[in-house]
Amino acid sequence: MKSILNKTHLAVLASVALAACATSSFAETLKGRIDVANQSNKTLVVAGITFQTNAETDYSEELQAFANLKQGQKVSVEFDRSGSNVYTAKRITLEE
Repeated sequence: MKSILNKTHLAVLASVALAACATSSFAETLKGRIDVANQSNKTLVVAGITFQTNAETDYSEELQAFANLKQGQKVSVEFDRSGSNVYTAKRITLEE
């Protein structure tokens, strides 16, 4: 009986771990030059991909804020993808 309980617990734990992995998002990174930095809606286009920013977006020390992003700057964007075409910038770093 104890063996059956242990196997049941193991199966439940494995199911929970699998579900957690399936629903979590993993950050991706893209490097490129800024095509557009839209100050009014705080979106950024790099390599043809539009990134949304929000209060949680972190900026490198050189940038400090969205207002310092300019067309042509080379940046690295760490982002989460949700849905099919929604990209949210987690961190934006100025590249050299």
